[in-house]
Amino acid sequence: MAPDLVCVVIPARDAAATIARAVRSARAQDHAPLEIIVVDDASRDATAAVARALGARVIRLDQRGGAAAARNVGIAAAHGAIIAFLDADDEWLPGKLRRQVALLRADPGTVFVACGARLFGLDGQDRGPLYDGCIPCAGGQSWRGLLARNTIATSSVVAWRAALQAVAGFDASLPVAEDQDLWIRLSLHGRLGYLDEPLVHMHVTPTSVSGVGTPLGAHQQLRVTLPLIRRHVAQQRGKLSRGEARRILGERLARAGRAAYSYEIYGRGLALVLEASLLGYRPVENLVFLAVASPPARLLKRWLRR
Repeated sequence: MAPDLVCVVIPARDAAATIARAVRSARAQDHAPLEIIVVDDASRDATAAVARALGARVIRLDQRGGAAAARNVGIAAAHGAIIAFLDADDEWLPGKLRRQVALLRADPGTVFVACGARLFGLDGQDRGPLYDGCIPCAGGQSWRGLLARNTIATSSVVAWRAALQAVAGFDASLPVAEDQDLWIRLSLHGRLGYLDEPLVHMHVTPTSVSGVGTPLGAHQQLRVTLPLIRRHVAQQRGKLSRGEARRILGERLARAGRAAYSYEIYGRGLALVLEASLLGYRPVENLVFLAVASPPARLLKRWLRR
């Protein structure tokens, strides 16, 4: 295993339209040596051909396994001691790798390093900082904050390959939130380093599976993310005070409930927001939200706009 080699792992599914941008942004980094692995997740387009033409090492999967499984294949195939994740939709800004790798190597207890990111819409317009500008708390207790809210973009992460293998990598059974799950497990294994600069551009595309800011995203939170977080909180009960557990669950429930309510999943959204309030998480603010976002209030707003 080459200690100085950084391996960029890019999972790709029908990404012929965007993979060149991602690979070129990795090639443009001023860190060397560099290995770029594109794991082609049974694409039906020219993803593999485009990636090979740009000098990437392509691993072709015959059956679709999802982004988590594809990343795990890339981790296993890597020749370097450091793994850098980059999604096929996204791009890095110059200098990202060099600065993050330096931060990773500066502290033996640090197992992964993230940085800021900005979100770009389908129209190419800059929507601003991802996660509303919220950043993770670096150090050995970052898992507590990550339980309450994910603030790490997958394409921003650089990690020791040994640490990824020690926690068994991504959970390929998760259709979404597999990144949140891994960051929590990694931060329980060692320290998180953070570079508070937006060195990643995340692009929303028609094939994006995260569903950020969409009804799909709200449904995914209800179906996958919330049960995942409840399991993690239950597993860490011995390390969390009763108040911490209530605050963490309250924040997650309120955020998921508000998203559901906003996208007219009224029954489930109402139940989650009320549960968050009963846990003591911003009860007055939650009740105001329910009133303002209620169906009668929406009808009134529409009428007034006319």
